[in-house]
Amino acid sequence: MPPRSASCPILETNQPLSQSLLWQFQRHFFAQQGINAWNQGTVPHYVTSNPFIANAYAKVVFGFLRDWHPMLDPNHPIYILELGAGSGRFAYHFLKKFWDFFPHSTLRHLPVKYILADFSDSTLNYWRTHPFLQPYFQQGILDIAHFDAQHDQTLNLHFANQTHTTLKNPLIVLANYFFDCLPQDVFTLKQHQLHASLVTLSLPDNSKFKIPFGSTQASQSVSRRGEQNSNLPLNDPNLIHQINVTYTDRPITSNYYTDLTCNQILSDYQHHLTDTALLFPIVGLNCIRNLHHLSQNRLLFLSGDKGYSKLEDLQNREKPQMVFHGNCFSLMVNYHAIGQYVIYQGGQALHTPHHHTSLNISAFLLGNPPTNYAETRHAYQDAIINHSPDDFFSLKRAIEPNCDRLTLQQAIAYIRLSGWDANIFLACLPTLLAHAKSASDTQCQELIQLIHNVWDTYYPISEAQDLAFQLGKLLIDLQDYRTASKYFQQSLKLQGLQPKTLHYLSQCYHHLGETEAALYCIHQT
Repeated sequence: MPPRSASCPILETNQPLSQSLLWQFQRHFFAQQGINAWNQGTVPHYVTSNPFIANAYAKVVFGFLRDWHPMLDPNHPIYILELGAGSGRFAYHFLKKFWDFFPHSTLRHLPVKYILADFSDSTLNYWRTHPFLQPYFQQGILDIAHFDAQHDQTLNLHFANQTHTTLKNPLIVLANYFFDCLPQDVFTLKQHQLHASLVTLSLPDNSKFKIPFGSTQASQSVSRRGEQNSNLPLNDPNLIHQINVTYTDRPITSNYYTDLTCNQILSDYQHHLTDTALLFPIVGLNCIRNLHHLSQNRLLFLSGDKGYSKLEDLQNREKPQMVFHGNCFSLMVNYHAIGQYVIYQGGQALHTPHHHTSLNISAFLLGNPPTNYAETRHAYQDAIINHSPDDFFSLKRAIEPNCDRLTLQQAIAYIRLSGWDANIFLACLPTLLAHAKSASDTQCQELIQLIHNVWDTYYPISEAQDLAFQLGKLLIDLQDYRTASKYFQQSLKLQGLQPKTLHYLSQCYHHLGETEAALYCIHQT
């Protein structure tokens, strides 16, 4: 361990991981970055923000509504709350998939409302002004809420201007890549003796950061409340990567928390596991407890993340390592502990029987509908187990390097199966372009409909890729110049006046006999 000196400061000593200064960096990153955390590819999000997984979640949510249908109050909204909703892309896909079938169902009279939630004001402002979300805001089926999962116990809706301490109807919570970014604790078991694994943070001898000794220690009481320690240069992107994390194991009993259910889970681990290190999602469990109260014991919590849901997967684990995504980090999620917590509260935990490759998706159910959640469990079996989003992602990674070997019909089938995924369309685009000019009339019409479906599903987040431009190029090869011009115009709206887009747009106008418009585009380049 580095000595205590100005040149090699110890930032903190022997703190529970959930109370570490590390989480200040985490909160600062997301608060400052806003949408840039996702549109620059810093934070992974595709596997939890694509049409396929949104469709799967929509089916589970619909099953939950069917279970509770006889007991729902149609005079009050049924909220679907997405925690840590990031760019809003998953929400947009969900809204598209769910409202594609919900208005035609027997539950269509129910006032369902989707809530995008996060603690970052910059992220909330991004959603509030996103042009693709405006129709949903205007229809009253979408709202936003400032919600800090570490502290908040009420739901404050922005557009509805309402605050809820309890809800009249059951609550549906969706949380993808959520628990892995929340504070957790670490425990170590050595021959069934439980230890609290406390963290010490230090900087290397050659660190350029000079934090006077005592400055961070003096403000520990502030950092414990999750507030910013002004002595730490949080804006420096290099500091978090230089921090050394070391653990000290201290023997404890399982009576560690004020929450007796958490202590019972620790006791269970003490009896069933040995010689392993455990992550314990204490802040995540507190969040579930608060939402359980808000829902008045009628809750669906559906979550996808990297983690473990089986007891045997918790055995023989080393101390956890942070995985960095730019200047933030994530940890694995102990879904088994979350499931046990819900079960001890009288609920049900749904896990896949097979091991996942990239994404564990678990559902947690609290309350007692007349059906004992038969519809929800059936939907989970079908959409999450039998037609697994994790399996589809594995297939995508295998197919993507070989998209150029697909036939035209195979490429169309792949894009259709994905739920009109823009990323998969772009991967297949060279194949589509190679066959477009020789496509039959039937195939041309199918491709044109495919293009409309992909655009209808797409949610832009200011990424470098220009989907509208690529759709327009394909339409030129299909000789549908009128429709192509509309997509090039969309490209100009999203990407600005790009010479290549104006060039292709002028070609469209030329083929349509609109000479003045074609010349205008040329003069704009």
